[in-house]
Amino acid sequence: MKLRHLSLPFALLASVSCWAQSQGQGESSNPWYLGASLGHYYTSNVFRTNEASNSDQLTSISLLAGLDTRLGRQHLRGSARLNDTRYNSNSRLNNNGYDLAAGVDWETVGNLSGTVDYTRSRQLADFNSNTGIAPTTDRNLQTDQSLGGSVRLGLPNLSPFIVEGTFQRRERDYSLALWDTQEYRQNTSSLGLLYNASSAWRFGVAGRYTKGSVPVNGFAWSRKDIDLTALWRATGSSSLNARISRSTSDSFTGVTGSLTWNWAPGGRWSFNTKLSRDTGIETYYLGINNGLSDFNRVQTALQTQFNYRLTGKLTAQAGVGVTRLSRNGDIAVIGDRAKDNSTQYSLGLAWEALRNVTVGCQYTRLNRDTSNVVYTYNAYTAGCYVQGTLR
Repeated sequence: MKLRHLSLPFALLASVSCWAQSQGQGESSNPWYLGASLGHYYTSNVFRTNEASNSDQLTSISLLAGLDTRLGRQHLRGSARLNDTRYNSNSRLNNNGYDLAAGVDWETVGNLSGTVDYTRSRQLADFNSNTGIAPTTDRNLQTDQSLGGSVRLGLPNLSPFIVEGTFQRRERDYSLALWDTQEYRQNTSSLGLLYNASSAWRFGVAGRYTKGSVPVNGFAWSRKDIDLTALWRATGSSSLNARISRSTSDSFTGVTGSLTWNWAPGGRWSFNTKLSRDTGIETYYLGINNGLSDFNRVQTALQTQFNYRLTGKLTAQAGVGVTRLSRNGDIAVIGDRAKDNSTQYSLGLAWEALRNVTVGCQYTRLNRDTSNVVYTYNAYTAGCYVQGTLR
């Protein structure tokens, strides 16, 4: 059972929109914003094949909105992006997508606090998924949604210690009936203890249980983890967030984990790196764009993004993502040493033409190399956009 990564055009549209939005917000303290963006892109390989050329041009129009404010002790946040994408030659792929997110950080007068978060998104699914399902040229919309929360209880007599419980519900659906076997429902819960050793260090230990199923055929899986976590705020501009776990599932027993490093010293540049070794859908939700997700195989993925402000109004961006997936005994890629490797590169430039108007261009390339030539391909997408916001 395997899940998929985002198709390259939509992944580019989503990252450009989010990046442009962050470029345009600046240091404004306004709790809300409204905006719109228009982009035009060229993609070299629409259907992700290694055969005949299938390039196309697409135009994307987006409406944006966001909220980030406090009501007493409560912190409310939300964002929405509605997207209409039109293809020049493959009009049957025209689609409406969206990204919705809402959350609240809450706390009481006492020692109780927590979070509630909800996300939902819809985008054009990958045409070449390497799941054992043959590559397709049909329009297939992928819908993901997630609802989760946490509750933290401080211990008055042991002030550095906090008990934390979490819950996460994740769902995925496809519009194309052929992909019913790739849909899922998954619940994850955990209970653990956090120790705030100092203002710079926090450690944690937790037990985590995951249970999932495929609605159409009843296929089910489960997983148990013992998580050791650490957060190191090295400086005011640098932080490391790490997890190492002993994981046991129906078909895997071993060590998994993740590491996120954010470094933003201020001034001209910032740096973000994510590293993951895991099974299941965890890497996908960590936000590694070229990451694949497989319930039964181990994936190692790395993504790095670097932003550099060339001038007061001009910012350059570069990124790279590498994924290595172990697929021994897989039905789609046969062989004891089967390979399924992906590498993604991106370059971008954003110009803050006016205080609330950003113009930019972006290039993203994805190379995939597998033991089965049917699932091997190269593709790139390049284009420019303009975005404006009111706040």
